[in-house]
Amino acid sequence: MVLCTPCRFITLCVCVCVCVCVCACNQVIQTVREAFREAINLREARLVEPMYLVDLQCNDQVLRRLYAVIGKRRGRIISEDLKEGTQIFVVRCYLPVEKSFGFASSLRGRTSGMASPQLVFSHWETILEDPFFVPLTEEEKEEFGEGANLRVHNLARQLVDEVRRRKGLKVEEHIVEHAEKQRTLARKK
Repeated sequence: MVLCTPCRFITLCVCVCVCVCVCACNQVIQTVREAFREAINLREARLVEPMYLVDLQCNDQVLRRLYAVIGKRRGRIISEDLKEGTQIFVVRCYLPVEKSFGFASSLRGRTSGMASPQLVFSHWETILEDPFFVPLTEEEKEEFGEGANLRVHNLARQLVDEVRRRKGLKVEEHIVEHAEKQRTLARKK
């Protein structure tokens, strides 16, 4: 996954005093870098994830199980065709690369070896949700909820949190949300 922020920088005019030019180059570079960073932060960030085009072949007996495996891994079915003169279906779908690890073995396990996948990189797909979205107005809070409930429904945020966990970075999550009292389980001798 890549964090993609569409942003373009157009420099119209740069004026630097000749006497200050020698000692101020570092300051100019730092100022421009900070300006670029702030411009990027003002835009809404979007995640872009790589997608595989998957060609699957299976017979009609295991088609339902094939769809279950694809659905669990956020796959999207594109087409389903029946080969003429046989009972073999050719199913094409898009599958996120992140969810493709162990896909072939999982598919063969669920279909008893009757389905065979072929994965080829297809394209980059933009996830339309903002991973850093926080409801601010009363209408947004009413529609989306507050706190940890928002993280459950935001796919982009879930993906960012998964990557942060995998890399060992800090993840902002509440383990206990509505604790009233602590219960200790002590053994009585």
